[in-house]
Amino acid sequence: MTGRAVWVTGAGAVTAAGLGASALADALVTGRSCLRAQPELDGLMAGRTPDPPRQRAARHLERSAALFVAAAEEAWRDAGLEDVAPDPARCGVIEGSSVGPLADILDALRAHVAAGAGDALRPTGLTRFMTGAGGAAMAHLHRIEGPVLHISAGSVSAACAIGEAFQKISSGFADLLVAGGAECPLQRDVIEHFRVARILGDANDEDAPCRPFDARRRATVIGEGAGVLVLEAAEHALRRGAAPLAIVSGFGLACEAFSMIAPDPSGRGVTAAARAALGDIACGDIDWIKTHGTGTKLNDAAEVRGLAALFGVGLRDVPLTSLKPTLGHTLGASGAVEAVAAVLALGRGFVPPTLGTEFADPALPECRVVTAPESVRARHILLLAESFGGRCAALTLARAA
Repeated sequence: MTGRAVWVTGAGAVTAAGLGASALADALVTGRSCLRAQPELDGLMAGRTPDPPRQRAARHLERSAALFVAAAEEAWRDAGLEDVAPDPARCGVIEGSSVGPLADILDALRAHVAAGAGDALRPTGLTRFMTGAGGAAMAHLHRIEGPVLHISAGSVSAACAIGEAFQKISSGFADLLVAGGAECPLQRDVIEHFRVARILGDANDEDAPCRPFDARRRATVIGEGAGVLVLEAAEHALRRGAAPLAIVSGFGLACEAFSMIAPDPSGRGVTAAARAALGDIACGDIDWIKTHGTGTKLNDAAEVRGLAALFGVGLRDVPLTSLKPTLGHTLGASGAVEAVAAVLALGRGFVPPTLGTEFADPALPECRVVTAPESVRARHILLLAESFGGRCAALTLARAA
């Protein structure tokens, strides 16, 4: 895709690693798992975030929206926008999530039923349980008057939010967009649906509940979190003296139309999305790949096959990594949480490890999964996200300097 150059000028995160992007970077560079047993979920291993401080605008928001605002505010500060007044009509916010406020809605419903019919509803519930409330609150905080959108497309939601922001800036529709996502699925009713579907590991899998691409893999692990990037037209950033953390160079989106639950075994959606995101970038110029890497039998196999169809035998020389064993699968937010992680790793010159993976599955096409942090001064990296419904998304990032 040709158009204006798009820079990442700010990054923010609230993850199981802690509050802020620096906590996330520390977990990645040290290879530290942030998963913990959750007593309220019968000891299930999961990635839970700390509670961020809430500004007045976020006081009545449900949890995932509040996490989005916290990560977005960090990204805004990181981009040096606190004392800058960009044209409000040329700025926007694009937020992504899959289940959105569902967990808080279910908890509120349980409390309402337990209290009986006399329990009073609150007028703030209208906006508290509105999908996209975090993005709207962020817009109000900074008087952003351009596009303020919410995207819900399963686990590719936040990746699509970043991709949509990239396209709007590249095409000249906007100059600056705050883009990312948040998710808080750690609620008993939500978790039970994943458990019944046999997607989650057992509560006693404390040693390695998630082993992407490993011969022993069998399940994923859920997490909550938020990741947000400030994307900006290069000339707009230059005018205000801002420097890039990374460059967004491509976006691809495809649907396999194969199954609502299972991926196409060939991974053709991964192939199509990655090919579109690469554009003019040669496969040999990709220095590492951030996979979706859920640690489930079918998804991991399809993902590697899809990559092998594009990269051929060269795939065996490209480092692959999955962040699910470090942070948990943050569902619709994963594309943004892991994009922030990738920006941090790209800037610091390393590939984050895939924790828990020891024995590469010999049934998969030959590939190289990174199991300990590796120093790599990468030029280009590929980020993948996949979802129920056969949706596959890909982003490419380039090193800033």
